[in-house]
Amino acid sequence: MRLFSCVFFLAVAAYLCAMAALFLMQDSILLPSTPDAADLRTVTHAGDEIAVLRTHGEYAGYVVTPAGKRARGTFIVYHGNEESAQTKLPLADVFVRNGYRVVIVEYPGHGNRSGARTMKAAVAASREALAGTLAQWGGPVFLIGESLGAGMASQVTKGNEAAVAGVVLITPWDTLADVAAEKYPLFPVRWLLHDPFDSVAALSRYDGPVVIVGAQQDTLIPVAHARRFASEHDHARLLLLPTADHDDWFGAMSQGDWKQILAWLGAG
Repeated sequence: MRLFSCVFFLAVAAYLCAMAALFLMQDSILLPSTPDAADLRTVTHAGDEIAVLRTHGEYAGYVVTPAGKRARGTFIVYHGNEESAQTKLPLADVFVRNGYRVVIVEYPGHGNRSGARTMKAAVAASREALAGTLAQWGGPVFLIGESLGAGMASQVTKGNEAAVAGVVLITPWDTLADVAAEKYPLFPVRWLLHDPFDSVAALSRYDGPVVIVGAQQDTLIPVAHARRFASEHDHARLLLLPTADHDDWFGAMSQGDWKQILAWLGAG
């Protein structure tokens, strides 16, 4: 009995320690460090003009504009985790080729941006990017986010519904709490999360165009979350990529897919 009691109490202690770690370390779990990447201004890319985006005088991402043309509006890009603004030029080029300015947002503590690498800081920076874009260039402004960035785009839309012309969410969660509960079924993660990051609720008052792109082979955020998100929003259009997983969705997109998205947004 003594041995059983010792094993039992050790198991309980280990479980409680694991719960404490999940609570205290969730920012580092959700926002791992990002690999080094080249400054986009050193990349030769025909048709683009690339400048640094600054907030309060500090680096905050990039602004990519069509060379020699007046932009039709702005797309703000929010990247996923384990990425940085430097990795999103191919995505930006989709919209630059269609005549739009693209603001690629960097979160604090990611890439070359200083600051605390926390979800709270990432949301604040994401919101700040929309406010700065509207102040400098006006509308129309469209938001596009991938994975973590889809969560950021959803949170930015909340409270700014009238300012956002359209939203594109790629491999999104419906709520972070639902995804976390699937990943850590032995723990009460809904109680442990600092914020459930409920994207469905964040977009509940938004009546503009919403496009959701799901990857049907996604094992990180299973496509069921994208389907559920689309079913719970009256204005959402769902585009499914049959062969794509979480990380290779971009290569699975065709020109026709992008044209369809732009048409749904009214930005074609």
